[in-house]
Amino acid sequence: MALKSLSSGAHPAATFPNSHLLRPSSPVLSASKSPSVQGVTFPNSHLLRPNSPVLSASKSPSVQSVGGGAWAAPQTGTALAELREAVRDEDWAKNYSECLTKLHMHSGWSASDERCNLLKRLASSIRAQRALEVGSFCGVGTLALAEAMPAADAQVLALELDPFVVNLGKRFQMKAACSHKIQHLVGPAKTSLEHLAAEAHAGRLQPFDIVVVDADKESLGEYFDLLWNSPGLLSKSAVVCLDMTPFKGQPPLRFVRFGFPYQCETHSGQEEIDALRTSVKSSSSYSSHEFGGMMIVQRAT
Repeated sequence: MALKSLSSGAHPAATFPNSHLLRPSSPVLSASKSPSVQGVTFPNSHLLRPNSPVLSASKSPSVQSVGGGAWAAPQTGTALAELREAVRDEDWAKNYSECLTKLHMHSGWSASDERCNLLKRLASSIRAQRALEVGSFCGVGTLALAEAMPAADAQVLALELDPFVVNLGKRFQMKAACSHKIQHLVGPAKTSLEHLAAEAHAGRLQPFDIVVVDADKESLGEYFDLLWNSPGLLSKSAVVCLDMTPFKGQPPLRFVRFGFPYQCETHSGQEEIDALRTSVKSSSSYSSHEFGGMMIVQRAT
């Protein structure tokens, strides 16, 4: 039976261009004038293989133009890449105008590739088993940390104020093999940290090996002191990573709508950042380094 006589078209496999039988480099289908296929009614049969002579190949076969139609080869993606893309494509202004988010957020708040790679290297170098993220946004950095800790019982606890971004992140984190390592605590960062400090003091919480603080800059010093001064909250060799980028808040929509965004004053937290930097560097209790927009702090040995 000639392929062109089949009801699904001149080339039946073109009807199902995402078939697992087709491979971009495989001459499965023929572009010749009259190939003959004996007894083959369903071209998606498991009997067909890319290197099978069941279907003849022309001199210059092209699977990507089977039957005159174009199709794309399957792409391999990761949950981390998909999450980053979803954050970039989200309409944050609309979400805020519809009261879906508590703040007028921006995709630039998400952890960059460089930030994720830095966190992965730090977590791997100290063999972290438990990580804490204060201010996780949609959880790109959270997922990167979870991927960097191979132990099955490793844990990443993410503190975030807004439930909308937590739920957005969860949709993609659940696709990752390490999703079981991620937990969330929704609410104000200070309240959540105080709760964790109480749990650690009571012996109901294991200490954290790495902490990432990327929350409101006005309270940066307060978060830092709470972490280091709460018994049992940090392990002896813990690393605390502080985001030192001044807050670039978005003006309220009413300022943007009427064309006066420059009239909105937003506190960047630069004074608090400078004060904490000075305090840490002048203290003999800590060892610190700055790179990648973060200050990495450990107890002095």
